[in-house]
Amino acid sequence: MTACFDLHSHSLASDGALSPTDLVARAADYGVTHLALTDHDTLRGLDEARQAAQARGMTLINGIELSVRHDNREFHVLGLWVDVDDPTLQARVSAQNEARINRAREIGRRLDRAAGLANSYERACELADNDAPGRPWFAKLLEQAGRVRNHRHAFNRFLKQGQSAFVATPWCSLEEGIAAIHAAGGTAVLAHPHAYNMTRKRLRHFLGQFKAAGGDGLEVAMPGLTPHQQALLDECWQHFDLQVSAGSDFHSPEQRWLALGRLPPVPTGATPVWEGRYASLNS
Repeated sequence: MTACFDLHSHSLASDGALSPTDLVARAADYGVTHLALTDHDTLRGLDEARQAAQARGMTLINGIELSVRHDNREFHVLGLWVDVDDPTLQARVSAQNEARINRAREIGRRLDRAAGLANSYERACELADNDAPGRPWFAKLLEQAGRVRNHRHAFNRFLKQGQSAFVATPWCSLEEGIAAIHAAGGTAVLAHPHAYNMTRKRLRHFLGQFKAAGGDGLEVAMPGLTPHQQALLDECWQHFDLQVSAGSDFHSPEQRWLALGRLPPVPTGATPVWEGRYASLNS
């Protein structure tokens, strides 16, 4: 059986639409053999996902997607193969969660005023079933309240940067995030590098700093990249001698362009992040 890796996915433990169990089942149905659950700044879903993966004969990779700030911008760094019991990583996750709670409270306060709602934070917590709801839950709240037409309208009207309910979060630094991943024995991979809308010059500048901070890899095998984006990423992993990773960034079955496991092959000549982790894969 040919191995199929998808090293970037989300569940209800953060902002995904499926429970960890349902996510694993869907990945198995799509032929994924090695799945990383990389919820935003949390490890909550991994125990459930691991049990589900064992039942389906899949390999679950412990993962997380850490939010970091660098040069006053937010970036996301995947931690793959992390030890969930590592105290440094646990402390980082705890601090990130506290930052998420504070941000969610402020988003709720602003929405109460800007959208004419009441108790937005508490209602978003109920929808998310946790005390640190992300922006998609506030978007759902706005839809249910009839203040917006749909999810996208909610972001464009209230929740994206520059709008009335956008709140920047004081995430850890790039160096702190990568250090926490390495302390837990993990591999640090820059997630969706094309999504930051940086010019070639700025992306290369940032990747130089990412590499200097200890970054290990670059996510390059993703759905929907244009030939120009793919060529730029190929240039970057080669120039900065980075390993490469493959991930769908799956959140919901409704996002059909982000299907689990439906990924292009890693570039010829690149070193996949799983090489060495799994030296004896069947092909």
